[in-house]
Amino acid sequence: MPERTIARAVVFRGDRVLLIRRSPNQRIAPGVWQCPAGRQEPGESIEETLARELHEETALDVIEATPLGTTSTEFVTEGVPTTWHQHSFLVTASESEVMLSSEHDDYRWVPLDELDEFAELTEWVRAVIDRATAARAES
Repeated sequence: MPERTIARAVVFRGDRVLLIRRSPNQRIAPGVWQCPAGRQEPGESIEETLARELHEETALDVIEATPLGTTSTEFVTEGVPTTWHQHSFLVTASESEVMLSSEHDDYRWVPLDELDEFAELTEWVRAVIDRATAARAES
């Protein structure tokens, strides 16, 4: 079974979490709201993937990253059963303005008590936001 590894950034500003929406022309998950994430390139550390993807997708830079753990899930991706390994991080990011790549068409800083309004959030993404929220409370 093919495997893909991704890094996911959960970025907060105050009590709001950054969500970005995939453009409708994307092959995988069009129109889905998510936290910034992307696939690891060959020879790249997962931390390098995190920094590259966050910057490519939002123009934000990683200041500090705290690992939240890794989960593995099987999905059918482009017709092929694939194991996805997701390395999630609580990220302190630069305070610059979000500028989206062509992969995404909207972003929001969403208050945690309004996350339920984003029905498109997968259970997987919601779980990592919950882990990041708990990690923030502990620090």
